[in-house]
Amino acid sequence: MSPAEAERHIDLIRQLSRPGGPVSKDAPTATINNPAWWVDGELTPQRGRLFGQLLADASARYPEARGESKALVLAGPPGAGKGSVADRVLGASKSSYVNIDADDFKAALLRQAIADGSYESWIKPAAVRDLEAAGERLYPMELAALVHEESSELASAQRARMMTRGTNIVVDTVLGSEASAVELGTQLERAGYSVHVVDVEVPFEVSEERIVQRWAEAITAAEAGQDPLGGRWVPSAYARPLFDTAHGRARSQDAAALLAENPAVQRFERHFTSMDEHRSAIAEGRRAQPARELNLARLHPGGPMVDAAYMKRAPTAAVRKPGSQKDLGRGGPELS
Repeated sequence: MSPAEAERHIDLIRQLSRPGGPVSKDAPTATINNPAWWVDGELTPQRGRLFGQLLADASARYPEARGESKALVLAGPPGAGKGSVADRVLGASKSSYVNIDADDFKAALLRQAIADGSYESWIKPAAVRDLEAAGERLYPMELAALVHEESSELASAQRARMMTRGTNIVVDTVLGSEASAVELGTQLERAGYSVHVVDVEVPFEVSEERIVQRWAEAITAAEAGQDPLGGRWVPSAYARPLFDTAHGRARSQDAAALLAENPAVQRFERHFTSMDEHRSAIAEGRRAQPARELNLARLHPGGPMVDAAYMKRAPTAAVRKPGSQKDLGRGGPELS
């Protein structure tokens, strides 16, 4: 696909996925609207069996997961680079965690739909059929919004299942609202988890560019026959409002700071990739290196947050208290 073709195709997807459009998350052919699968907000037995199988398959991918009641919560907008930062944070212990990401369930749902025929018979809307008849090719992951609600349900169910067992988990999420932060923190605290929050932030322009870049890379792989699902598109109607904040960064920054106030959180980090670093990395052909703006930890469970580096030097002195949500949003707490 040439650059001009890619730009035209992206504009087409944006139109299809606009609020109320045929590829929006609440469109008529969204899986949540299939009466054979959902009735009055509840799974039918048929769909419930599929959910059970997908959850079992997801758990089976992590045979080395441990039951240490540890949680790594990743927060940040699409394209922030949460996965790369998580790899560095976890290091050799990565295999002892179950990664919970709704995007993985989107892919699983679409693969199942292709296999059982429901992708063609239900999910694919008439507008897409018309485009394909005219020669346009759309890949399944470009229609991922149509399985959005179910993928979120599956991710929540997997998290609840793992927490019941005390299994180590990575919660890979945008964390786009304060309400979701409070709810997640409460769940983890009640389950007795020790929580490490890692917030990974980028400017909107970087997020937008990386969304397009990831999509383009996945489409190239699909055209080469490597993955028939293609690249997932993140609708602009979802990504842009995340940055409608007073400080200009994503809502996830405030939500992560609020989550860090929960006593179950033992460590809180924030990483930020500036536009300058993003541009320099592209020009130099390397991976961008986010700067760590915050690195806080608790001296003891339920105690105040302190600077992690300072704690190593003087663990009982000069405590750094967690700032307000607004303080954290503008660069960190102040020494007291």
